[in-house]
Amino acid sequence: MLQAFSYTTEYVLDKTYFEECYQQSINPNPSPKRFIKTTLFALVGLAILMLDSLSSAAMSTKETYYLGYFFIGLAVVEFLSIRFNKTWWLWRQMMSKAAGEHVNLTIDDHGINSQSAHVNQQILWTDVYRIIETDVGFLIKLQKTTTYLSKRCLDENAIDFINQKQSLETIIRKNDS
Repeated sequence: MLQAFSYTTEYVLDKTYFEECYQQSINPNPSPKRFIKTTLFALVGLAILMLDSLSSAAMSTKETYYLGYFFIGLAVVEFLSIRFNKTWWLWRQMMSKAAGEHVNLTIDDHGINSQSAHVNQQILWTDVYRIIETDVGFLIKLQKTTTYLSKRCLDENAIDFINQKQSLETIIRKNDS
């Protein structure tokens, strides 16, 4: 009879953890597709300003003038969020309620459970689509999302257990095909 596996640890959601999450899970590819929203905001803003200056109708008011510059401001903010993607993402994470919290992590035969004051996440092994091992962690792919789990809070037994789950899921999926 196989002995049930259970591993429990605690880690802190600090800046180094968030930086590791970003580097391992986010692909900051500045493709032209990412600039479409920026371009649209700028064009709408310029169109409003041009229509406002060309029109002698009653439509020309302070509000339309401000609206044009509002859209141009949105374009600038969107451009900066693309240009400084990592800084922007890290800032949002550090401003969240979860930043600085201690997370209790439990890995067992049922799945991965993360609990803190603001987060309670249960990932069942049956819901895991794929596990991708990186140099410093695991990307756990579910049907619609991806979760990152750092190896720095895991011991060798936990890492081996997750790798076994990955191998087992691959075998099961091949047999189902």
